Amino acid sequence: MDRRKLWSYVLAAVPFLGMCFTVPLWDRLYPLVFGIPFNIAWLIAWVPITSLCLWGVYRLGKAVDSPDTGATEGEISK
Repeated sequence: MDRRKLWSYVLAAVPFLGMCFTVPLWDRLYPLVFGIPFNIAWLIAWVPITSLCLWGVYRLGKAVDSPDTGATEGEISK
């Protein structure tokens, strides 16, 4: 398996693992973060983190699928 493909699978699993299997670590009402309970703040924080992880998966997948021709992005090959 290609190393980039493996990293894309790992990166895609990070949000799932972070939201589902860390519950015993953050299952508390206090402390409050910006006036909301910590467990809700934790889940809300994973929304942008998930977006960043999926962007990374997209970039890694794009690098795996495209052949390396030596041309820069935006350059039209004839």
